[in-house]
Amino acid sequence: MVKKAKAATAKTTITESSAQKWMKDAKPRQTLFCKNIPGFHLIKTKTGASWRYRYHDQDSNQRSFTIARFNQMSPAQAATAALDWRVNGTDVFHERQEQYDQRKEAERLSKARQLGLYLETVYTQHQSKKRDGKQAISRIRNGFAEWLGRDMDSLTRADVVAWQAKREAEGKAHTTNTRAYGAVKTLLNHAVKNELLKVNPLEKVFLERPASTDRTRELAAKREAARRLLTQDEIQAIHRGLMTLDEEVRQQRRNSRKHGKPYLPDLDEVIYPYWLHPFTLVAMYTGLRPGDIYTLTWHELNLSFKRLVKVPNKTKDHPNPAKIAMPLPEPLIRALTIWWQQQGEPATGYVFPSERTSGAMDTKAHDNPWRKVKRLGGLPDELAFYSLRHNFISQLVSDGVPLLSVAQLVGHKSAEMIERHYGHLCPMIAANAIQAFSQKMEPVKDEYLTVDFKIKQGGEI
Repeated sequence: MVKKAKAATAKTTITESSAQKWMKDAKPRQTLFCKNIPGFHLIKTKTGASWRYRYHDQDSNQRSFTIARFNQMSPAQAATAALDWRVNGTDVFHERQEQYDQRKEAERLSKARQLGLYLETVYTQHQSKKRDGKQAISRIRNGFAEWLGRDMDSLTRADVVAWQAKREAEGKAHTTNTRAYGAVKTLLNHAVKNELLKVNPLEKVFLERPASTDRTRELAAKREAARRLLTQDEIQAIHRGLMTLDEEVRQQRRNSRKHGKPYLPDLDEVIYPYWLHPFTLVAMYTGLRPGDIYTLTWHELNLSFKRLVKVPNKTKDHPNPAKIAMPLPEPLIRALTIWWQQQGEPATGYVFPSERTSGAMDTKAHDNPWRKVKRLGGLPDELAFYSLRHNFISQLVSDGVPLLSVAQLVGHKSAEMIERHYGHLCPMIAANAIQAFSQKMEPVKDEYLTVDFKIKQGGEI
């Protein structure tokens, strides 16, 4: 960069009083030149006068640049600006055009860097190639609504702190916040890769450990209370609600076919008229998270080998992701075989595809029908769909399955979380194990009696 010379304090022959006197008699477009600074002059306008600087540009073309209106700048200030340009040989028009171009480019980049615009265009296209891309887009769109109009380059630690505080006040779990924040940081890394950002502004910004408040403690207690075995009555109520919902769907279809839509398929001919029934059975028999069921494919759910193999969405972006691998129980195989046949025996694609797009359904699609199942089955409103996962884990733990095996079956890489949240189901297992161990350590009864008898008689052993 060329360092500009600093102009000396300008001394102009145009004074405030001489300018005022000249302006009274001057006609529009008439000029008053300074005798000390070549090119510096005052020009009469219809509404007053303006300070100007006349010079020749790099192509020897004569240019006149307006410095300011007469009443906006004193003679000395205007003269100093003109002298500065002259001393440095500045092509004022070229410099101002560059500044204008830079400003417009900055505005263009700022608009292109708008989080919401990037999310809905470039990043949505990028995520469309991934099986759970729709979930990632939804997580950012719903979790960062207040950031969507922001220039991504303007995001700071303060924004993250405010976002986390707001989410915790709303009762969002720390793990939920971590997943959402991870999703938006991944988007920012993608913008860096596309050279829209030089660096990820939040690269070294991490969430704080959640503050312990009465609200967070209350929510934590509720979450812990939800991690339990379902009663047999509750399980039967779920089945009852699902079957009743199926019959309601069938009845609605009968009415539609009877009143002007005979072309619709007859749902009385199928076992599962509605996707929620087999969807719920998958959750019940495998403990999969709802999000993982939405992205479950027929390749991952291999009915021929009666086996499920899937990388959970939560860990798929990790360097060493967890993997769920489990044999499928016979009741679930029968149910999914029926569902597969109803779907036309597809070789690929989602197990529960969207009827409209054939892609993955929205991760909240089960919310409303699940509420209806609870109502039809006589279940409490607070029973979450996620309770099926809790029940799966709780049942395995209470049945004495090793905690590491349970962790692997449900997509965890270690038993730490299982032990922390479900360990209360283990005491009886430990007591039973100790009892069984002690029985194995006892001597044969007859030999014991013989030894005991010899000791009492003082005999040799």
